[in-house]
Amino acid sequence: MAKRQLLFPALILLLAALIRLSYLDIKPPHFDEGINGWFCDQMSKNGYYTYDPTNYHGPLHFYVLFVSLNLLGRNLWALRVPVVLASLIAIFWIFLFRPFFGRAICYLAAFGMTISPGFIFYDRYSIHESWMVLFLIVTFWGILGISMIREPRYFWGFFMGLTGMILTKETYIIHLAAFAAAGFVALIWNRLTTKPQLKRPSEQLPLRHIAAAVLLGVSLIVFFYSGNFRNWNGLAGLYQAILPWTKTGIDAAGHGKPNFDLFSLVPPFLAKTPIFEKFANLKLNWYWVRLLLDYEWFAFAGLLFSARFLFSGQPALRYLAIYSWGVLFAYSIIPYKTPWCVISIAWPFLFFGAALIEFVAKRSNRLVAVFVSLPLFAQAAWKSYDLNFVRYDNPQERYVYVQTDREYHTFVDPILAKGAKDPASIREMSGLILLSSYFPIPWVLGDFPNIGYFSKDDSWPEKIDADFIAVEGGKADELEKRLKDRYFKADFRLRDGMEECRAYFRYETFRNIFPGRQPEFEPSQPNG
Repeated sequence: MAKRQLLFPALILLLAALIRLSYLDIKPPHFDEGINGWFCDQMSKNGYYTYDPTNYHGPLHFYVLFVSLNLLGRNLWALRVPVVLASLIAIFWIFLFRPFFGRAICYLAAFGMTISPGFIFYDRYSIHESWMVLFLIVTFWGILGISMIREPRYFWGFFMGLTGMILTKETYIIHLAAFAAAGFVALIWNRLTTKPQLKRPSEQLPLRHIAAAVLLGVSLIVFFYSGNFRNWNGLAGLYQAILPWTKTGIDAAGHGKPNFDLFSLVPPFLAKTPIFEKFANLKLNWYWVRLLLDYEWFAFAGLLFSARFLFSGQPALRYLAIYSWGVLFAYSIIPYKTPWCVISIAWPFLFFGAALIEFVAKRSNRLVAVFVSLPLFAQAAWKSYDLNFVRYDNPQERYVYVQTDREYHTFVDPILAKGAKDPASIREMSGLILLSSYFPIPWVLGDFPNIGYFSKDDSWPEKIDADFIAVEGGKADELEKRLKDRYFKADFRLRDGMEECRAYFRYETFRNIFPGRQPEFEPSQPNG
């Protein structure tokens, strides 16, 4: 029996690792991954991460990436592996909820996260959201343990989870408010019932462990926000971030999803009054529910089933239901919406999807529960494969957002091949990037020091010829009028929302990379 109890978690974790690590670099680096990698490059120069409260993300992720890139090399695998590991720890932590939810719910919830299209998609991205999910799960585990058992490990879990959230992303404010509100509502509900379902733990508070956990949490926050004690101004960002983050909370900033708006929370007759004017654009929006309908049938079933726990049922699940609906509501009225936030919203509903299957098995039989779960898991498996290994850069997929197109390889691969074939050329070659938006190129080509980056608001340099050039297609004719060397040409798309781009590779520099190929561009006024 003990071996069987270890076998299923081990198999689930092995499956999760295989899915998340297989072809980890098949998806081109995302815009944000390029930014994050670039921040790590700056850390190599400065010796610390300079926290910026307007960046809306804490410093922990950058320090972990910095270590990974220095240990494993400057490559996409090293950039993404830390997030994969964080996601595997999150799945492992779900098994630790067995004292509260039972073995079946934990196994099914962990399996649901393992094959979820969204969790896989964003667990293979080097962004902050998977860290946030991990710390939310650890915090929730600590809350349940403190409320029922009061063993020291749960206090450590709560304070380390809270610390991790603060170090990861400013949206921790939403989740803390939801945890607190859910606790208050659950407590009131417990006192109103004729038979209180929550019993106060009889164990004494482990004050020494609490003090140690708080001290460690505060020390970690000070260490990371102060730029490992080299940028004390970063500590002020802990409260300075609240103002810009609040502004983002009521301003879509180009990331709104108005097609999914239902109705305004502020009545029209109050919209122009001084008190409510700033909140007039807050509308109830069903974008997150649509994502669950499109990709996460198991979590959506959990969302529906969680409604029965809002006023009754197991206290731990009732607390989780109140919390999860509060988070869903908060994210639904905030205009600023980026799809990767869905995993911070959806993780509780995996427990309820599992609870639904267990409920069916107990009320009828296991065969019926299998028939209920099969389409939910089959849809997740198919969508996970199609999204993560086939259509990972297709802008028609709602999860694909500001994603670099696979055609970007048309531009960067010849440059990287030239650098690999002739290492001296890395420092000798010159490049010009004449694009309105060019990340992740600065990180991908970060080893090449002689590249000029010019956005749409910048004037082009007087000397326009370079060993390689990228320009938006609409400005290619203007560029060619000024070129004086021969070039290979290739068209490529960097990302959705940008026009097609054109790459130029100087013939004399790249003719050994394109053997037997003749230059497609001949200047009207050649050099010499």
